[in-house]
Amino acid sequence: MRVSPLAFESFGVRGMATCIETDDVKMIIDPGSALGPRFRLRPHEREYVALYESRRRILSAARDADLLSISHYHFDHFVPNFENWKFIWSSPEMAEELYRDKLILAKDISENINTSQRKRGYMFRKKNIDFAEEIRVADGHELEVGSTGLRFSEPVYHGPEGTKLGFSLVLTVETPNFTLVHAPDVQGPMYGESLGHILSQSPDLLIIGGPPTYISFKLEDEDLSNARKNLVEIAKKVPKLVVDHHLLRTTEYPEFLSPVVEAAERSGHKVLTASELVGEGPRLLEARRKELHEEEPIEEEWYERLEEGELGEGLEEG
Repeated sequence: MRVSPLAFESFGVRGMATCIETDDVKMIIDPGSALGPRFRLRPHEREYVALYESRRRILSAARDADLLSISHYHFDHFVPNFENWKFIWSSPEMAEELYRDKLILAKDISENINTSQRKRGYMFRKKNIDFAEEIRVADGHELEVGSTGLRFSEPVYHGPEGTKLGFSLVLTVETPNFTLVHAPDVQGPMYGESLGHILSQSPDLLIIGGPPTYISFKLEDEDLSNARKNLVEIAKKVPKLVVDHHLLRTTEYPEFLSPVVEAAERSGHKVLTASELVGEGPRLLEARRKELHEEEPIEEEWYERLEEGELGEGLEEG
């Protein structure tokens, strides 16, 4: 199994886009990326460069992919079919390029979904149904492609039990010799049943979204405590653990992960970020937004051109 992270906070953008290739299938899990509001400052030019590059990686990987999967309808996990250069770097043309002729396994919009995601999911189907090969409900779905098995969980909470943020899907990709689990936005996991499902899959590699400690003032202490405790349990049992996404929106993430890393080391296991999985150090841009604006101020005219969609490939680094 070949695992290629495409868009994560450790690459400077919001997302968990991951390309998986086996002898039987090539797929992209959660083929989206985005930026977000922070510190009452607009994203820095370096963040937009990272966003542009992440979108280019996703579109390039998708050209010969057999299928795409979407765990839930937050804009850092799929590309919507409207124009937005401020935070998402999306357009109808870009969405069609991504989804055309693809089998898409996506979160059900009829149940276990909140209102905002139901609306987004409805529009996603409406806009893409005519040029996608098929849009299939993924919740609890299993698919065999040669010797590769895909197993989607039933919906799990997007964080703690009862959260208003809705639900997400955990995906297991299994070959005869290796098992990967991709667990987006479980935020730790904070919820015990999410932990139980993940461990029941016996992954060799787990890619998981950590808790959003950068907004700890909005969270219950018990939920953050559960996230850390559950990650420690995972680290004892999973040989290679990739923790990224929400947790890496702060430069202080190593402090939160310290007991997790210690538990992993005692078991001979590893804890990594997505960038470290491919041998690169974390590039935390949103977490450093204040610092970046102070060191490299951006002129107002640059943002005006950005919002008009005029920068295009001018964002390409170098």
